[in-house]
Amino acid sequence: MACLLSGIPHDVKRACSDIIESTVDWPDRFNRRKLFLAGAAAALPSAATSRLETLADWIRADAKARQAGLRACQERIKKSDTSIHAWVQVLPQQATGNGRLSGIPFGAKDVFETKGLATEYGSPVYKGRTGAYDASIVRDLRERGAVLLGKTQTAAFAMRDPPPTRNPRDLNHTPGGSSSGSAAAVSAGMVPFAIGTQTSGSTVKPASYCGITGFKVTFGLIPLDGCLQYAKSLDTLGFFTHTPADMLLLWEAMGHPVRRKEDFAFGVPEPMLEVEREMASAVEKAVTALRKAGVTCEPINFS
Repeated sequence: MACLLSGIPHDVKRACSDIIESTVDWPDRFNRRKLFLAGAAAALPSAATSRLETLADWIRADAKARQAGLRACQERIKKSDTSIHAWVQVLPQQATGNGRLSGIPFGAKDVFETKGLATEYGSPVYKGRTGAYDASIVRDLRERGAVLLGKTQTAAFAMRDPPPTRNPRDLNHTPGGSSSGSAAAVSAGMVPFAIGTQTSGSTVKPASYCGITGFKVTFGLIPLDGCLQYAKSLDTLGFFTHTPADMLLLWEAMGHPVRRKEDFAFGVPEPMLEVEREMASAVEKAVTALRKAGVTCEPINFS
């Protein structure tokens, strides 16, 4: 029996052993070895049911695995969003086309118009409002095969009155804003990517708080038609993924070129600004890590 148990997780061993013990008095026609192997095979996770989390995982997966992954995302939301509160509404919308994003779910900040889904701008003033059409970015993603899973929480009008969303890394902490729900949903593994907006820091800040990757698109590069904007002279589209590599995959899947690598320097405040000790320590650790990785860091005197 020991050779059969090697390489099998302890909880699976225990379950299979319980099955075997319960069959000791069964008739001889039951082959306990076959029963054990069948139980182990059923209990062990297969490649087809392995969790899809990063966008890279989803891109590599076949259509069947993506369908299973979509169901898993919905189950994950049911289990954890009662404490995280990343979503305004979860109601998967079928894709309208095909592409590299086919079958891959995403969330949209609740400042984007979405046909047939809640579009409330994070404000009780618009509670119960339903969108009449899809914003241009939502329409584009759906035409590329992506599945709009639902709407994510935002600060009211993407500016004031933060939503109930909590940081998945620590529920006692804020996820940042105003694209709070989109960042939290990706961080919690509820979707592999999500969209938001940024006027000043509404994408990069929650991405940083939630420990994921945020990307603020160059102003005017992607239209914001169908998006409630706080400042049309400043607002830009934002994307959230788990990793920088995921962001590049998303950008390519949307038909945008990825340019060659460029060398640039990070500015480092020297002497350190007057901040709390924990913040100063975090900055020093980050700079040390960057320099070890070969990144150029140049001192900047803010005094």
